[in-house]
Amino acid sequence: MGEVIENPESIDVTKPSDANVISLGALFGPGVRSALVILNQAITIPIFPTLWQRYTLKICADGGANRLYSYFDVDEEREKYLPHFIVGDLDSLKDDVATWYRERGVKIIPQTTQWATDMKKCLDLVEVYFHLADRGETLDVSTLDEYDGLVQLHKTIERQSLIDVLMIGAVDGRFDHTIQSISVLLQLSQLNQSLRLNYMTPTDVIALIPKGLNYLDYSKASFYHGSNCGLLPLGGDIVLTTKGFKWDVKAWPSSLKGDVSSSNRLVGVSGAVVETDNDFVLSVEIDYSKTS
Repeated sequence: MGEVIENPESIDVTKPSDANVISLGALFGPGVRSALVILNQAITIPIFPTLWQRYTLKICADGGANRLYSYFDVDEEREKYLPHFIVGDLDSLKDDVATWYRERGVKIIPQTTQWATDMKKCLDLVEVYFHLADRGETLDVSTLDEYDGLVQLHKTIERQSLIDVLMIGAVDGRFDHTIQSISVLLQLSQLNQSLRLNYMTPTDVIALIPKGLNYLDYSKASFYHGSNCGLLPLGGDIVLTTKGFKWDVKAWPSSLKGDVSSSNRLVGVSGAVVETDNDFVLSVEIDYSKTS
């Protein structure tokens, strides 16, 4: 059955020398190889303008462009936040919004295939963009077949250095869309490790924790300390051993039909250790007023 240990509100946790380090702070301060993807949900994250400035590539998935447009009240502000691309089957993109962005140089990429979600099309575009950028080239969207040209182009590129992708609007709205988002998060860990995908909601950040020994580093993002969190076995049954949580566990089985470590809390001063025999999803509640 494993063991559960209740800790004080702050404990020192040593980073194992052989641990995979996951920088939770990097969500708020990524490197140059980074992309912000906006899906079709209302933008309600308080620090959205800051995220926009910190991420290199900005993409709207279909109706996400409507949400970006309506986030601002006047054109003077909208023109400061022009995405690089709008991509998808475009069944949700409003005609007047499409015209407004097109007139200002935003590249709109119709991809009508229904064999890939708009989220998948965005991820393909992220990799294609940086693949070409690495070679000093740019994407000529006029050459893409409007059915699945982007998907086909993506199949031809080589795997590359890590790219950080933050999606907003992925976990919200319709439940089936949320489940699809979790499915993509889990699949990427197995199929494509060139992309490090995270989700952000008005209350949480959501990340995948891979199988093995991991150190969650938030030494440069102290606002994580004391945050509520969940270690969620959404990809299958897991056995957990942790250090740095309010309720640490040792060799503790967790599953959706059994015990789940929800409403836990990060109490490691600058990080926490998680060892797992299978991938799982970590959610961490964020007080955005403390992130600036």
